[in-house]
Amino acid sequence: MLTFINKTVRKHLGLFFMAVFFSSSASAADSSLNSLERGLNELIYNLSRSVVTVEATRRVSVPSFGNTPRETLQRLVSSGIICDTAGHILTAAPMVVDHEKIMVNINNRLYPARIMGIDYYYDLALLQTQPGLGQPVAFADNFVCAGQMIITIGNSYGLQVSPSMGFCAGLREDGNVQTTVPVGSGGIGGGIFDLSGNFLGMVIGQVGQDNQLALAVPSCKILPVIEYLEKNGDRQAGFVGIATAEIEIYPEVEISGSNVLTGSQGRMLTSGTIITSVLPMSPAARAGLRVGDLVLSFKNRPVTSPSLLADEVRRCQPGQVVNMEIMRQNVIYSVQLQVSRKNISQFTARLAESPTSPDEGRTADSLTRILNSLKKEIFELEKRLNQLR
Repeated sequence: MLTFINKTVRKHLGLFFMAVFFSSSASAADSSLNSLERGLNELIYNLSRSVVTVEATRRVSVPSFGNTPRETLQRLVSSGIICDTAGHILTAAPMVVDHEKIMVNINNRLYPARIMGIDYYYDLALLQTQPGLGQPVAFADNFVCAGQMIITIGNSYGLQVSPSMGFCAGLREDGNVQTTVPVGSGGIGGGIFDLSGNFLGMVIGQVGQDNQLALAVPSCKILPVIEYLEKNGDRQAGFVGIATAEIEIYPEVEISGSNVLTGSQGRMLTSGTIITSVLPMSPAARAGLRVGDLVLSFKNRPVTSPSLLADEVRRCQPGQVVNMEIMRQNVIYSVQLQVSRKNISQFTARLAESPTSPDEGRTADSLTRILNSLKKEIFELEKRLNQLR
């Protein structure tokens, strides 16, 4: 039935465009549009059976009146996809790690879940919940990507199944998929699908300050991750504690002391990867790296972009000692640093305390600051009144 629906959607998309451009009658276009709408409705309904809402809660301490900390519950809402009939759910790891209670919501029913394993390379988490829920996703055999029409499905501000349509913009240097589809924080962990209903990838983040366009891990990379986590548990990744950015170098700089980049004739550098921040107490900080250092090579390989450097770092085994070449004030240094184990911090997660939006969250923060300020003023006034009595 699903295959028939998907063929109907693709067929009527073509018929609709042909009717719009080649038909002299509006009725043909209306008929194709109605058929397309019915096909999309059925397709989205079927895909929604493969996507769940993931709710994770934990206790956190927050300041209160008089600077006395109090405990409150923090709830993160994200999405997940059903991997199989054995109760395995895949979601974004930053939305569930270090949380005491994880629940999976499907068809408005809550089921408890636990973490089976964390993939620190792609920041994915495999959950175990009750078997037989929903419909497992159908993994795509191939991925055309650039220009391909897609549908994303995930939680959005309290709505469990919130579909959006757009296009795949292409593969990034780090291997992730960039789309034209806007996604909220609750949609992280959701799925992107083609018009045949095949699973193309999982939304793991956003890009862009205004539109918050979705970034996704391609499905071809996800299947091996699921198999590894089922058999072995966590998959570790390397971490050095730096953030980098790509810069243009003008005027160009001649490299004449590098063991990797130069030959007997040297090399002119017109662009590079610069360190923009160094995490205190990290391997990079202990090795003496600084903000403004230009990274030339890592593990005796030239560094051509920040994303490829990040990929090389993640591939390292924790404890491995690697060589990094940097340029600082036109002097080349060779630095030895010991890679540590990557951890997933909740501070890097895009918190999705449903159903508030980011704007509502900022408003709530502002009101809290105002109320705290008023409380302090009232407290000072009470002290003065008591002194006058």
